[in-house]
Amino acid sequence: MKDWRDLLGALGLHPGRVRAVRAVRPLDRAALRAGAAAGVEIVIVVGLATVAVAALQSTSSDDAGLGSLYLLAVLLIAIRRGQLAALVTAVLGVLALNFFFIVPRHRLAIAHSQDLVELIVLLIAAVVVGRLAAVARERAAEAESRAVVAAAREREAKLVAEVASAILAGESIGAQLETIGDRVALATAAGRARIVLEPVPTAMPNEITVPLHTRAGNGWLYLTDDVAWDQAAIERVAESLGRLVDVAVERERVSERAAETEASRRAEVAKTAILHAISHDLRSPLTAITTAGSALAIGGVTEAERAELIEVIETESARLAKLVDDLLDLSRIESGAVAPQADWCDLHDVVASAAAHASGEHPIEFQLPGELPLVRADAAQLERVFSNLIENAVKFSPAEAPVRITGGASAGRVAVRVADRGTGIPRRYRAQVFEPFFRGRGEAGAGSGLGLAICRGFVEANGGRIVLQSGRDTGTSFTVSFPVARQPADASDTVTVVT
Repeated sequence: MKDWRDLLGALGLHPGRVRAVRAVRPLDRAALRAGAAAGVEIVIVVGLATVAVAALQSTSSDDAGLGSLYLLAVLLIAIRRGQLAALVTAVLGVLALNFFFIVPRHRLAIAHSQDLVELIVLLIAAVVVGRLAAVARERAAEAESRAVVAAAREREAKLVAEVASAILAGESIGAQLETIGDRVALATAAGRARIVLEPVPTAMPNEITVPLHTRAGNGWLYLTDDVAWDQAAIERVAESLGRLVDVAVERERVSERAAETEASRRAEVAKTAILHAISHDLRSPLTAITTAGSALAIGGVTEAERAELIEVIETESARLAKLVDDLLDLSRIESGAVAPQADWCDLHDVVASAAAHASGEHPIEFQLPGELPLVRADAAQLERVFSNLIENAVKFSPAEAPVRITGGASAGRVAVRVADRGTGIPRRYRAQVFEPFFRGRGEAGAGSGLGLAICRGFVEANGGRIVLQSGRDTGTSFTVSFPVARQPADASDTVTVVT
């Protein structure tokens, strides 16, 4: 007579070894609950398999064959609980089959060697099925874990890419750090996130602090403690953010150096241009004034000659005064000291007054609408702008070709356009027309080259834009535009009168 001990011995599982396996270190409560749940499942599944075998026994004489139903129980437990639980299920299933269905019944004993062989085969098959199912379960769990890790890495990479894009926007370092903090808060579902460059961390209440590992070692990421990401993910992202912050800081430093270099270059250019203006533009009228004064001092000139010499002195003196005024205006513009006295003004009246003073005898087509929206600007500076533009247009237009002044309001802006009928500005000069002392058309030496630079300075100081449009042999136009502001309640009482 062979009993279940022989069966365990055939499998190499001796009672002493089983007891040794069971003598494991104490498990925590979660592991105990999981083990208890697995045990309950094993008992239920084996019980169901036993009931199924009992129900099918009346229609089949192959009791051992019916035992293959226990393979399904092993497969189910292996999928749900793993290999060890599947092995326990296999042993319990074989014992149940032996106890309930193999003669002698209701005893853990085997009367025939054939039954023992069949039970051993069934147990081996159950172990193999359990092993295969457990391996499949482990691989599925590993694939799921890898998918979770890949999703986390993708999420982190997306955040880093967004931060890199924000840095490429070219904002100041303060604005970039604020943008990065907003993106980190959005990605991590934190209530607030901020990045601060300081030597010592100063976290607010309910904030966690993560070092950014910047080159200077003074970067810190602060997140509220309701952040959805785990600490490891935050630290990985913080390392990448630290390198990006280094890039932003270095870019800011390079931009500052480039700005300083450009400012120095422009200062040298301006200095050279001013020396040129003093040596050339000032010398010509001074020479004329000196010559005319000497002629008057000598005497012996007729009344007609005296009048002509006096006219030369007055004309050249006015030219000198205008050049000095232009130099002073340019100096204020370059130093940012324009300080416009903004008030409500009517561009129609400002341009009309400028045209009356600047046109002389040259014809002007004045097609500016009378009901333009009022703008907030310094009327005196705007009149200076339009006087310069109209004088330029008159200078470079043929005598019979009128200067055309048009304008209107659209897309939230009010604009005035001054166009001449001259030969236009060559394309190679168009990017430089607003530079001080630049003369891009007309006779060499004509004008001081300051008018358009002053126009741009005054227009931009008053919140407007000035744009050049020029074509070959089709004339040149300058468009000055301002944003349409909310109009005053009583426009007639607030319009600045230009005299």
